[in-house]
Amino acid sequence: MNIVDDPTLALLSRFVGDAHDLQLSDAEFLLQQVAAIEHYIRRFPAEERQARALEWIEAYALQYRRQWRRQAVIDALIQMRCVDCPLTDGDESSPCAVHARWLNLLQRYADEELSSHDYVEAVLNLLRAYKHQLRVSEIRRRSQLRRVVQDSIPASG
Repeated sequence: MNIVDDPTLALLSRFVGDAHDLQLSDAEFLLQQVAAIEHYIRRFPAEERQARALEWIEAYALQYRRQWRRQAVIDALIQMRCVDCPLTDGDESSPCAVHARWLNLLQRYADEELSSHDYVEAVLNLLRAYKHQLRVSEIRRRSQLRRVVQDSIPASG
């Protein structure tokens, strides 16, 4: 299944981690959509269910597909971690503060609480806010590495 109809998610899927290889299953989507339709028509009498299913498809199918795609991409992105992030202090079991806040913004975008423009603007503001902390973390890491190297060199005398 292709996600090109959402330009922001298409961009993310190309540039974030291995998401460019993201393959969304049409079969999985169809099974979940059928389950949603069955859940919807369950409240109607048996003789009305076929008509109500068609009514659901006409009214909600496009929106359901778009929302399912968004959530599937986000679920895949949530699993990704920045392997060389200087803010994790070696803890790879949970995302760093930047990643956690980015995931929150991404979920808000998927839930249509943020427009594409607002999402991009919020992400850029997030990166600006952490830019200094990222620099300090990298300088600290390099300094520690230099100390380790210097401590391992025998003193000449």
